[in-house]
Amino acid sequence: MLTQNLGKFIWLQKISFILVTKLLFFHSYCQAEDLSPLQIDANSIKHNDINLITKFEGNVVLVRGNLTLKGDSLTLKQTKNGLSYGFIVGDPAFFRSKREGEGEWIEGVAKQLDYDERNSTFLLKGNAQLVRLKNGKIKDKVSGDELSYDSISEIYKAKTQPGETRTRMTLMPSSQD
Repeated sequence: MLTQNLGKFIWLQKISFILVTKLLFFHSYCQAEDLSPLQIDANSIKHNDINLITKFEGNVVLVRGNLTLKGDSLTLKQTKNGLSYGFIVGDPAFFRSKREGEGEWIEGVAKQLDYDERNSTFLLKGNAQLVRLKNGKIKDKVSGDELSYDSISEIYKAKTQPGETRTRMTLMPSSQD
C-alpha cells in the first residue's frame, strides 16, 4: 500500500512538473509573440499577396513593438496568422530589441540579418556583432563571422569560419551600486 501511494505521489509530481513547464513555455511564447502592428518604411515595396512575400528596397526600417530592424533591403514572408520571417541586408543591417530586464536592450549589426518571429530568433551573418545594453551602458559585446540570438531564452552564440577572425566576447565589470 505504501509503495503504491509513493508511486502515485511520484507520478503526480512528474505530471505537475510537466504542466508547470508547459505553462512557463506558453507564457514565454505569448510574451515573445508581440502581435502589435508591423510597420515597415522603405523607398520601394513589391508585394506578392498570393505567396505573402514582400520585398522592401532602400532605407528600410521595420518596427514592431520594442523591435527595430534597419537595412538596405528586406525580404519578408508572413505566415497566415501574421508572424513574419525573412532577412535584411545592409552595410550594416541592424536590429534593436528590448530584453526582459529593466532598461535592458540587445543590439546587433551584420551584413545580413535573418529574422524569424515564429521562434523569436535572429541570425547575424558576416562581420557580426551583438551588444547587450543596460540603461544605455554596454554590459557585454560579442563579435564573430556568425552570431545567433534567441530572444525568448536570451541566449546568444558565436562561431567563425576557418581562416576568419576569431570570435570575441568582452564582458564589462559590474558596478556595485
